[in-house]
Amino acid sequence: MPTDNTRYSLQAPCGLPSPLRSTTTRTSNSTGTIRSISSPPSTRINTPQSSANGNGHSNGIGHDEYRESTLLDNSEESDTLISCFGTLSIPSIPSNGKSGLIINRFPKPPPPQPSSALGTREEQRKIYLGPKLSDRATGGPDAGPLIDRFSCLFQDQYNCVTNPKGIVSLGVAENFLMQEECMELFSTALRDNFTPLDLSYGDSLWGSRRINRALAGLYNEYFNPAEAVRPEQIITGVGCSAVLDQLFYTLMDEGEAILLAAPYYTGFDRDLIGRGRVRLIPVHVPVGEAAFGPECLKMFEEKLEEVEKEGIRVRAVILCNPQNPLGRTYPRSTLLAYAKFCEERDLHLVSDEIYALSIYDNKDFPEAEPFTSMLSLDVEKELDIDFDKARLHVVYGMSKDFCSNGLRIGSLISQNNPLLLRAMANTSMLMKISSPADVIWSTLLLDPIRLKSFITTNKSKLTEAHAFARGWFVDRGVEVANSNAGNFIWVNLGKTLGFDDALTEKKVFQKLLDGGVYIAPGSAYHYHIAGWYRVTFSVPRGNLMVGLEKLGQLLELELIK
Repeated sequence: MPTDNTRYSLQAPCGLPSPLRSTTTRTSNSTGTIRSISSPPSTRINTPQSSANGNGHSNGIGHDEYRESTLLDNSEESDTLISCFGTLSIPSIPSNGKSGLIINRFPKPPPPQPSSALGTREEQRKIYLGPKLSDRATGGPDAGPLIDRFSCLFQDQYNCVTNPKGIVSLGVAENFLMQEECMELFSTALRDNFTPLDLSYGDSLWGSRRINRALAGLYNEYFNPAEAVRPEQIITGVGCSAVLDQLFYTLMDEGEAILLAAPYYTGFDRDLIGRGRVRLIPVHVPVGEAAFGPECLKMFEEKLEEVEKEGIRVRAVILCNPQNPLGRTYPRSTLLAYAKFCEERDLHLVSDEIYALSIYDNKDFPEAEPFTSMLSLDVEKELDIDFDKARLHVVYGMSKDFCSNGLRIGSLISQNNPLLLRAMANTSMLMKISSPADVIWSTLLLDPIRLKSFITTNKSKLTEAHAFARGWFVDRGVEVANSNAGNFIWVNLGKTLGFDDALTEKKVFQKLLDGGVYIAPGSAYHYHIAGWYRVTFSVPRGNLMVGLEKLGQLLELELIK
């Protein structure tokens, strides 16, 4: 470690280069100064196991070893809080193995771009309802129609008692199958583990020590990482949308491009373009099984060369695994092909794994691949190539696998890019999760027995609900794509109804919506083949049956056996 007495803050954000350590150690720097650093006990999480023995431990493992110290014991280092504010900038990060500090890791910011003409007050009022808004906010895609549509949908949702004439939503990826378990778990978590500290900013401005420790345990247990995930390698935020927004705002400059296989999750358009103003370029991979094979990376290569000839700079690739909207896991060979492609082209590789634990059994698709996290790959060993691990970033959240879209908890794991984590720390306060959400998820994740039971029960319920929905469509002659993950199936209504054009696809969508059932058309996911729709099956069974009945009546789908 180079000579460095710079204090970045009294409490360095998790994962960011800092003299602080998370365990009791004695270290010396090049000047011979001895530094003793300790970690005091943390706020205890009560679980059924810890409550039973009354000492805060479960199976002999304490839940109180994760809060880093905010003080240095050496009396020679008499930094005060006010002295830290002058050294909070990113350029003060120590260099990797070199002496001294990096004076400026980043290039000088470009001069501000001139904004559009302000115009007279009368000219402004022809465009804006008031004084001019920023070009940054109004120059991107107009989300107004989408917001209006979803506002109508959410405000008029079907309920068999209170709103029987409402719209049955089978187009939003939400899991209602574990509502009883969630309500019981969440109420007891807040009752038993919410502390006075949770009424404050907590023990970190970049999340909390508690949630990062709990998340690290989850990833190490269920994602099979090649390198153990450490709490300091994680940044949390209010849902994966917020995390993706901050991530790509940090990774890329305005106008640079991302490649991703189509069809793809329509929310990426909102999450990445709205503020980051990057370009999303769909790669139309082969249809069917070939879409998940390593050969599809040839199309990424072709698309990259095509857009570069147009003067567009590609900087990143997004991989959605399990895939949304297709609801399938990728084989290991394809994940390695993605890593190889990104290494050869020097691109960031972002793996969105939000459905990682929503894997179910499909008796009609026994050859389905198990879920494999990008964290589990040892690319250099498996492919015998150099691989810069700093390019890999994994995003995961609570919404899908833990049936809680409304709690808004997402996370980023970047194990080998501390500069990225420190850069994101500059704005991470803008997406800091709420204490109640932190308490709820931490309580479940730090209770291994209950966590395993939750995941197992959810898988069982997804398996049954998927079989019911798939069977309903198959019995009416509708093609259903093979799937084994997520909350939805991908169905080809165009083939059954005899159309293959985008205009008819939209008319069918509108007919269903007017008739009281919402499913998502493939064009919303940038699919180039008309007639496909995504149908969510993880809704209350009563709602699912009513929605499918309406769909069948409106489209005149008859039983074929």
